[in-house]
Amino acid sequence: MMFRVDKVRTPPGVSLVLDGTGSRRPARLASIVLEELAQRIIGGAFPEGSVLPTEPVLCEQFGFSRTVIREGLKQLEERGLVRVEQGRGTTVQRRDSWNLLDPAVIRIALVYDHDMSLLDDLITVRRVLEQEMARAAATRLTEGELAALAENVERMKATYDDYERFRALDNTFHAIVMRASGNEVGLTIVRTIHAHGGVTPPLASAASRAALKRTVDAHRAIYDALAARDGEAAGELISKHIYSAWAERKKSKRFA
Repeated sequence: MMFRVDKVRTPPGVSLVLDGTGSRRPARLASIVLEELAQRIIGGAFPEGSVLPTEPVLCEQFGFSRTVIREGLKQLEERGLVRVEQGRGTTVQRRDSWNLLDPAVIRIALVYDHDMSLLDDLITVRRVLEQEMARAAATRLTEGELAALAENVERMKATYDDYERFRALDNTFHAIVMRASGNEVGLTIVRTIHAHGGVTPPLASAASRAALKRTVDAHRAIYDALAARDGEAAGELISKHIYSAWAERKKSKRFA
């Protein structure tokens, strides 16, 4: 199979630039190699245990130098997708070796998550982390942060017709709570899940507006528990909120 540079899928933020002579000068060439081969590995074209084409073959297919190909393979190996061994080639690794919190890997994996099992796992991780973080945040939130949460809830009420704004406020509410917990690792993981695991319900139906109102009501209850410094209640409420919102959105996506 030939990977023509003008046909290869480029990762977000990477563009192909043509100079005056018509020659191609791709930005971050290795990331293009990573993107295309990751797509084929995660999509199943190169299954577990298969050996990728040799470096000379990949050089010919992509039209890139061996240095670029090696860097692309190194990036694949760093993400757990392959193992590069001298004299044995580059072997595709088991799925449980993949770094599914790497932005490139999770983004591509979600494209092929047809049964939404990966999203289910991500939401479970998010629930556990945010429940514990809300418990910790209850005694750490400043009066200023509590005021920001209260204002956030009021602003969400006015954005039912602007889902992008609504979702931004939703994420901000959760971010304030998570930052207050002091759990930097948890915050980083949940940010990754937020960035790549979002499911947007349609705005056209009355049911979707009702869902947004339920989100506001849930945030208000979480805020009340946090303001009362009741970490156990806040944790339970945020876990229930995440589960209920995901169950509803998953159902709407399945029947979309």
